[in-house]
Amino acid sequence: MTWNPKQYDPEWPFELTETTFTLSPVHTALLVIDLQPCQIMLSGNNLLHQKHPHIAEAFTGRVESLVMPNTVKLLDFFRKHQLKIAFSRNLYNTSTGQEATQRLKPRVPLTGGYRGCPDHDVDPRLSPQDDELLVDKLTSSSFNCTFLDHALRNMGISAVVVVGVLSDMCVLGTARGAAELGYDTIICEDACATFTETAHIQAMLMHARKFGRIGQVDEILNELSQHA
Repeated sequence: MTWNPKQYDPEWPFELTETTFTLSPVHTALLVIDLQPCQIMLSGNNLLHQKHPHIAEAFTGRVESLVMPNTVKLLDFFRKHQLKIAFSRNLYNTSTGQEATQRLKPRVPLTGGYRGCPDHDVDPRLSPQDDELLVDKLTSSSFNCTFLDHALRNMGISAVVVVGVLSDMCVLGTARGAAELGYDTIICEDACATFTETAHIQAMLMHARKFGRIGQVDEILNELSQHA
């Protein structure tokens, strides 16, 4: 199955702007973005859940039914073939969050999601292994103000597959950051989620128009398998 951007933006001149490449497994890393309880479990005191429960429930439903199982499928393949994997955690370093840029400062007192809280760790269903990278960040892009680019280049990586949350924020920010740094970049559309379908589609289109490719999990695994 293929996610076709031309279906959603038929007037865009994709033949003039789209980026094409073939994934080489040995040079490809899987980037798992912010799949932490504090980012995906939207309930209780979460403001989105309180004010827009239907959005929070739909988001959580997509994460549980699609994002998590497809991320596990990708992780299983990458681990089986000893390919490179990196995780990011989106978290505050302090209990106040005042170290974050103004737009990212917490709007209510933090009850979790900062250093030392169990809800900021990567979801235990995905648990990073000792030979996998783990990057903490205060920004949308996992490449901004972190060691990720340095580490991936040292590992011989030139392409990345990006999954996680949110499609239009940290997933897109990381994918665009990777593209700007010269990586061949593919977002796995059915392994990421955000708060509305419109925002998700717009994020995929933004990436597909110029910065990289959009794929789905079975298509990506098939491409990697052919060159493994």
